[in-house]
Amino acid sequence: MPEIIKSIPNALIIFSVFYLLSVVINRVLKKASTHYDTSASEIFRLLSNSQKALLLIVGSIIAIGKLGFNVSALVVGLGLSGFALGFALKDAISNLVAGIMIVIYKPFEIGSELDISGSCGTVTDINLRYITIKTESGVCLVPNSLFLSNKLTLKNSES
Repeated sequence: MPEIIKSIPNALIIFSVFYLLSVVINRVLKKASTHYDTSASEIFRLLSNSQKALLLIVGSIIAIGKLGFNVSALVVGLGLSGFALGFALKDAISNLVAGIMIVIYKPFEIGSELDISGSCGTVTDINLRYITIKTESGVCLVPNSLFLSNKLTLKNSES
């Protein structure tokens, strides 16, 4: 037990280094996002949140290992949990990936008239989860994954 107490400062230092690294990268990404338009800043926000979570998880695992615990079972458990969570959230993840592709490739923009998955109208908002379309009958929220899997028709397009 005294060996665990002796290794606590080392574990705290390791975790602190990973935490500070995540804070520095977060600030760099936020500063970089100010140089781009709003659609690209969403990508920077996504990267910022992802790197922070990843670095804190890795830092925690290394710090726990420094305390003398066997972390191989923890890593295997995290892998299996990640697989199960990914499978459970496959629709949300596909919407997120499609949203990133929409932001990067910009096949349409706000104000474009389009027909996707039976919803025909004017795009009023684009985010990483869904496309907001104003139709004659109201507002439709079309999941971004439908953009990848269905035919998209741009109406009154100049390109």
